[in-house]
Amino acid sequence: MTLLGIALIAALGLALTVRRDWLPVIVGVTAGLPFSAGVVVAGNGVPLFSVAAAACAVALLGTPRLGTSHWTANAFVVFLVWATVITVLGPWMFAGIRVLVPRGGVDGQVMDPGFLGYSISTGAQMAYLLLAACATLYLVRVRGALLAAGTALVVGTVLTSFRGLLVAVQADFLAPVFDTLPNVAYSWVGPGARLRGVFSEPSELAAFSLPAVAFAVVAAMRSRGSAKWFWSIVCALACTNLLQASSGTAVAASAAFIGIGLVLLAVRYVLRGGIGTPWLVIGALTLGVVALTVGDQLLAPVQELVDDKVGSQSWDSRTGADTFSWGVIADTLGLGTGLGGNRPSSFALSLLSTVGVPGTVAFAVFVLGVVAIAMRTPTAVVPAVALVAVIVSKVVGTPDLSTPILWVLIAACAVPAWTRHRARSPLDDRHLPTLVRTGARP
Repeated sequence: MTLLGIALIAALGLALTVRRDWLPVIVGVTAGLPFSAGVVVAGNGVPLFSVAAAACAVALLGTPRLGTSHWTANAFVVFLVWATVITVLGPWMFAGIRVLVPRGGVDGQVMDPGFLGYSISTGAQMAYLLLAACATLYLVRVRGALLAAGTALVVGTVLTSFRGLLVAVQADFLAPVFDTLPNVAYSWVGPGARLRGVFSEPSELAAFSLPAVAFAVVAAMRSRGSAKWFWSIVCALACTNLLQASSGTAVAASAAFIGIGLVLLAVRYVLRGGIGTPWLVIGALTLGVVALTVGDQLLAPVQELVDDKVGSQSWDSRTGADTFSWGVIADTLGLGTGLGGNRPSSFALSLLSTVGVPGTVAFAVFVLGVVAIAMRTPTAVVPAVALVAVIVSKVVGTPDLSTPILWVLIAACAVPAWTRHRARSPLDDRHLPTLVRTGARP
């Protein structure tokens, strides 16, 4: 058991026995440390989040059922059932087809793909999904998902910034604490290296920092007093982490996310009959002035990063993995290999190649549904924006379905749809998760 694992087990023991209201916070802390092990057994590590999710599964027994038949909940159940069925049957139905074995590494597998069959990854990924589902359901039942999501983003952002500072002064002593998953290849940490913080590599940090920025920006805009300052500081740290990651994922995902935001603003402007025209004109003029005066200086680092990335070994491997995965989709007739059967670079292709078209459609209906409802609910707008940022980041360059921040944000967005007719919870008084009371605007 790792040092963080010992601390987690102690905290979970207290939470399950005498302080049940601690559990959403503990889940949030573990979601902010997705690449740290809680337990290591026979050379296989169990992430902190999965340990906390197991505690959520136990806590579910003492919480009232949701009793919802909302269509997004039905889509979620369909996704879980199909993922389970195809994971059990897929390696048998399509045994021997060439796949990108998850533990083989992208570079090596692109050059020499493996063969589909039952493996440790099959059982592990299925277990991770079911545990994440338990954590999601528990957080929705107690309405603690927003608190967990905010805690996760703050913990991951602050600890990454702190570790980056230690690395800069060549005093990093946190590797034995955070880099503890045996089967994860952690990128090099040292002066001059790209920042990865408490994550395994810079691209994973970028995929975490973009939703952290989105969450913090909207939270700051909707908060007052000390909470506004708190989220502004978190936003500044997350932006700094995103820049220091120097990742192609950061550039592509940020551009896509900004593009989606502009489209949504334009649609909202049209639907509202032109309300807000003065602000639109002022914003356009400001962007025009900035582009004309310092546009070249601002775009130069981005252009340099893009030039370095395109044509690199990492680019070729990731592109090759995604291209190869289209063949896996065809070989499985669109049904998928099952979880843990294939690992491309993109989240979209990961879903299509593992849970197939049926699972991908069910997941998309579920996520898009809860996001659409959350966007129309004032207290859920913040996690909805962050969830869109997570999905965009993952589609660009991180394939894992078991990413903890994905599930806590999904839970936060599902609360309005799944608990609409339930009595209030003590956690409802915290409209935005922060270390101080927010006084958030409705």
